[in-house]
Amino acid sequence: MASVESNLKRDALDDDTAPAKRIKSDEGDDQMKATCSTSVQDPAEDPHPNSGESNNDDKKMEENEGGISMEDAERMDDTPELVGLKEKDVGILEYISKHEGFHGVLKQRYRDFLVNEIDEAGNIIRLTDLSYPAPEGEKPLDVNSVLSKEDQEQLAQLLQADDMEASHLIQVGDDKEERTKVHQVIRQLYPSMESTTSDTADGKKVIKVMKAKPGVKRRKSRWPKGRPDFCKFVLYKENMDLNDALGLVARYLHIRPHNFAMAGNKDKRAVTVQEITSYRIDAARIGRLNDVLRGIRMGNFRYVKKALNLGELSGNHFVIVLRNAQCSEQQLTEAMTSFKDVGFINYFGMQRFGNSSIATYMVGIALLKCKWSEAVELILKPREGGSNKEDNKWREHWMKTKNAQSTLDKMPRHKRTSAENQLLTGLMKVQKADPFQALLFIPRHVRLIYIHSFQSYIWNLVLSRRIQKYGLQPIIGDLVPTDNDPSEQQGSGVIKTAYITEENKSEYSIYDVVLPLPGFGIKYPTNEVGEWYKSMMAEHGIDSDKLKHHVKDYSLLGDYRKILVKPKNVAWSIQKYSNYKLHLTQTDLDKLEGTEVPEQTDCTEQAVKMEFSLPSSTYATMAIREILKIDTSSVHQATLNKTPGNKT
Repeated sequence: MASVESNLKRDALDDDTAPAKRIKSDEGDDQMKATCSTSVQDPAEDPHPNSGESNNDDKKMEENEGGISMEDAERMDDTPELVGLKEKDVGILEYISKHEGFHGVLKQRYRDFLVNEIDEAGNIIRLTDLSYPAPEGEKPLDVNSVLSKEDQEQLAQLLQADDMEASHLIQVGDDKEERTKVHQVIRQLYPSMESTTSDTADGKKVIKVMKAKPGVKRRKSRWPKGRPDFCKFVLYKENMDLNDALGLVARYLHIRPHNFAMAGNKDKRAVTVQEITSYRIDAARIGRLNDVLRGIRMGNFRYVKKALNLGELSGNHFVIVLRNAQCSEQQLTEAMTSFKDVGFINYFGMQRFGNSSIATYMVGIALLKCKWSEAVELILKPREGGSNKEDNKWREHWMKTKNAQSTLDKMPRHKRTSAENQLLTGLMKVQKADPFQALLFIPRHVRLIYIHSFQSYIWNLVLSRRIQKYGLQPIIGDLVPTDNDPSEQQGSGVIKTAYITEENKSEYSIYDVVLPLPGFGIKYPTNEVGEWYKSMMAEHGIDSDKLKHHVKDYSLLGDYRKILVKPKNVAWSIQKYSNYKLHLTQTDLDKLEGTEVPEQTDCTEQAVKMEFSLPSSTYATMAIREILKIDTSSVHQATLNKTPGNKT
């Protein structure tokens, strides 16, 4: 029987979403049967008591920054025309600085983009210690010496099953010690399950394993008395989506991913560091996975009384390398000084809208208009663009057959936890493939991303128009925050605002001005900007006075967002290199292991290395855009990756 360790390593090698090499290597998202008043029973609803409830949860999460790999660029190389969203398609139009922009390639390597979370106290989160406290209580058992491979596979399936009556029978003998070990392994590795010994009709003994039912009195917890309920640790990940990383950890801890909580999401194509909490999972169980998981490290363990909640961070610190930078020292200094002193326009970045020809806000519009079938088709239909050929195979099959099962069979492995996979599963399971009910199989926070993308789209459009007409001066009728004390916020976390008047205009600058994200819980500017919101939403068939949706999940509360942002802790330098495959940054793991940035000789290429801190819910790509004055869309970045200066 293969060991758990070898199984973990083999799974990582088979997983298309895993980095290509070991962790220290560099490279390798009509006809309508249901009405708006349909009751919502979400099969994907998060039962964790610390899950976010605000309609703006995804706003509070630090969204993934866009980027494109060299491999994507090479796949696109033979495509005569790249198709996909560009900045102008989502309202990103203006700049506020006067310096001359320059050429640079963003995220040519994932190690060119380092992100460290900043907690609420202003501390930059670092991975500095991989040790973990010794486990308390009963000694952990080797699962492979107690359970067969078949039993382990059956228990893994049982863990993911929705049927609370499902069970698995483990054949055991008359040896009480053997049975005790089985029960002990179940307690240690499958804490959400219950096991009982019983006799079969022919007198043989079996251990029946089932999910523990809610409301049923559980046996006494073996969590050490006096220890806080939550294990808090620092998660370091490379080139991996946060949900994929936590899903992999959860899989080998035999728990559901909902057991984890975080303050915000982090980039996929990057090296990121952030804090995570888990409910009653021993630090030793988590720490031991460092020996077998690739692209992930966990450390700085401690036990705390409270789980993290979305939004419990003050921002993120970035270290970014721009390859093939074509600028002089003077140009760079002018650009970075302007960035430091003037800041940038706080647009919602391209990653908010996806990078295909079908923007996420289009799905959001369909959901807000109760066009469930249209929403399903928008999520599943083929995408235009050179990098989507493989992905389009299963999409084209769906368009031809409308057969959810056969489409799932053709879906690549890396899409197994995607919204598309969950939607197709829903279409298989619900009666008459009801599109409304099928959409509910997509987790709530993902569905919210679609409708919040529409809010972001309108916000970007309004902001660009406001800058074009009024420049960077506050005007009468603008909105400004009056009190950021959470205890004084207007329900569900929306800040209190006041209008700029003739009397108080001199008290405010453009850095104080906020624009609302459309919703029923906010107020609009009293100048003509407020009317722009209504007309822009009406163009898409959305009534600005009816954003309190009959389907609660799709109600838009609204929020406010500053239109300009100034970064902190800004620094920059020019780096010379000859081999684009060698990294120019030192990660937290490098520092732990004593790995220095490799020296390079005969350097003919130039890179810009910069670092800065941004508040939460702002986009580093929009900051880079202001510095370089280039389109940050994946489509445009792909053309930069193919420039002659980028020798491969």
